[in-house]
Parts: sequence; C-alpha cells; structure tokens
Amino acid sequence: MAYVLQSLLRIRAMREDRASGELTAARRAVAAASETLTARRRTLAEYEKTKDERRDRLYENIIGKPVSREQIDLVQEGIAKIDEEGIVKAESVRRAEDDLKAKTRNEENARDNFNAATKNRMKIDEHKADWIKREAEEQEQRAESELEDFTRRPQDD
Repeated sequence: MAYVLQSLLRIRAMREDRASGELTAARRAVAAASETLTARRRTLAEYEKTKDERRDRLYENIIGKPVSREQIDLVQEGIAKIDEEGIVKAESVRRAEDDLKAKTRNEENARDNFNAATKNRMKIDEHKADWIKREAEEQEQRAESELEDFTRRPQDD
C-alpha cells in the first residue's frame, strides 16, 4: 500500500530544496557584498593616503610664484574635486555597508525559511516511518491470522 501522504512529502521536499537554493544564493550575495565593501574600503584608504600629497602638489604649483586669479581658482577647483572625491568614496563605503547589512538580513531570513522547511519535511518523514512500522505490524497480524485460519484442525465432538 502506498504512503497516504507521499504527495505532501514530495511537496515538502521541493520546498526544502527551494529554500536550500535560496539560502545558497543569499550566502553568495553576502560574500559578494562583503568583497565589494572590502574593495571600497581599500579604495577609500588609498584615497586617504594620497589626498594630502595631491593637495600639496596643487599648492606647490602656486606658492611663491606670481599667479593670476584664474590659476588660484583652478587650484581651488582641484582641491574641491579632491574633497568631493573623498565624499563620494565615503558614501560608496556607506552604501556598501548598508547593502551588506541588507544581504545579511536576507541570509538570516533564508536560513530561517530553510530550517522551517526542513522541520516540516522531517515531521512528514517521522510520520511516514511510524506509518510504515504500523503497516508492517498490521501486515504481520494479517499474515498470522491467515496462517491460523489455515492451520486449525477441526475439533472432534
């Protein structure tokens, strides 16, 4: 006799497989976001190391020399660009941190979903094991009953 909840077991197994795939994808997304954050932090650190040197080079081009107002404006624009670059890089790091946090939350949700799907499948597995055991016992009882029916001798009165 076929297991009565086999179709439900199949559905639960499919849900578990889907949850497993989503968990794997979430883990990969967290790893990628972590790598992105590391790269952006490295870029910001490199910027921080070189920004003062870049500013100093701009100042050295005009200090102690006769310069026009136009040249001073160009230096100020260059310094503003350097500062703006720092702001953009810092904002990029912040966005990468936020993205990593969001991806980590998604991974936690995917892990919770996977654990729930696994529990649900395991409940059906346990039921199936109990059902198989009961079916085997009933089958054995039926076989013994049939055996008794065939092995009884008529009693003499």
